[in-house]
Amino acid sequence: MLFRVIGYTGTAGVIRLFVGLISQKAIAVFVGASGLALIANLRNLLEVLGSFSSVGARNGIISEVAGTKDTTSLRLLFNSLLTLFISASIIVMMMLFWQQEWIALQLFFGKPSGSLVLAVLFSVPFVGLMVLVESVLTGKKAFKAVSNIQVITAVFTAVSMVVLLYFYDLKGGLIAILLRPFFGALLYVYHFKSTPYKSMLPDRLAFDVSKIKTLIPYMAMTLISVGCVHAVEVGLRTLISTRIDVESAGLWTALNGISANYFIFITAVFSMYVLPRYSEHNTSFQLLKESKEILKTLLPIVTIGLILVYLFRNPIIKLLYTSDFMSITSLFKWQLTADWFRAIFLVFGYYLVAKKRLIDFIVIELFSFSVLIGLSLYWIDVFGIEGIIMANAVRYIGCLVLVVFLLRKKLAK
Repeated sequence: MLFRVIGYTGTAGVIRLFVGLISQKAIAVFVGASGLALIANLRNLLEVLGSFSSVGARNGIISEVAGTKDTTSLRLLFNSLLTLFISASIIVMMMLFWQQEWIALQLFFGKPSGSLVLAVLFSVPFVGLMVLVESVLTGKKAFKAVSNIQVITAVFTAVSMVVLLYFYDLKGGLIAILLRPFFGALLYVYHFKSTPYKSMLPDRLAFDVSKIKTLIPYMAMTLISVGCVHAVEVGLRTLISTRIDVESAGLWTALNGISANYFIFITAVFSMYVLPRYSEHNTSFQLLKESKEILKTLLPIVTIGLILVYLFRNPIIKLLYTSDFMSITSLFKWQLTADWFRAIFLVFGYYLVAKKRLIDFIVIELFSFSVLIGLSLYWIDVFGIEGIIMANAVRYIGCLVLVVFLLRKKLAK
């Protein structure tokens, strides 16, 4: 099963990577490094709002659906989640409307763009709906369908990005980001209605508190993680633009974008195989044995892939961006080091999520962001943006050591 997931999601990941290259190239050509930073900030906002509109339940839904076979129970779970998501979306939209100007000033480096943030408001419910249906399909291990829809959505986003950037410059690129949730949600719902799982669709909205209670640890973990990740990214981008300049913030964002593109494949394997596998109610499950099998299969592929990225970093930058971005070549060694340790860390980190070990999860998150922020604040004046990439590498090395320590008793069994 793991080989099947890796093979299919790997192929889909390559296609999404190629499509992502088109979007990033268009952004670099039409709006440059500073525009790239602004578009990245909007993406961060949309991710945070999406997590809050879906109350951070994505991993919990995957885990619960993977471990539940009863159709009636799944139908009630889906219905309760849909009701919860609609309610959460309304609250998020109200908050967004109330604080639109303040949010715009934080995201766009002091430029008043409240009307743009207001446009985000209409995307919020669709993000939640997309998360719900995708999570159910992932929990049922429908990895082919999920991968196909992700590819189609990526193609649509890339095409709309190029067209809108060409005609409307930066504003067009920002609008393309906002169109993605609409299109993705429509695709997921359309596909879901043609699957055997369509019986889970409710006739009317209902809410069962007992179904939501089991998801609370997952919600807490996701909201803490996603909220912190995107808040820290925006904060670091602002730090770079303040201590150095906006162009440097764009260069840092460009390197993160390259990392995000090849990490699509890795995260797909974790969400589609590792999390459902850890969540299954299997009395013979042994963490050490399972993690060894995953690492033995996944790590050689990841290692070879990262080495190839390093060797071809110059052509990759020229392909993705423009010659103005060539200065980030010296930063690859730190970014690839961080991603290699991150891949190993996630093998153990996803166990904490699957087993709802909330306290351990919070300890690791606090450690992770404290190291990243602390070292970034100190090293940015010494090494520039390289200091932030170095801080990220140290962060994941530390996280790996910490998670193994926290799971030492489980690994010893």
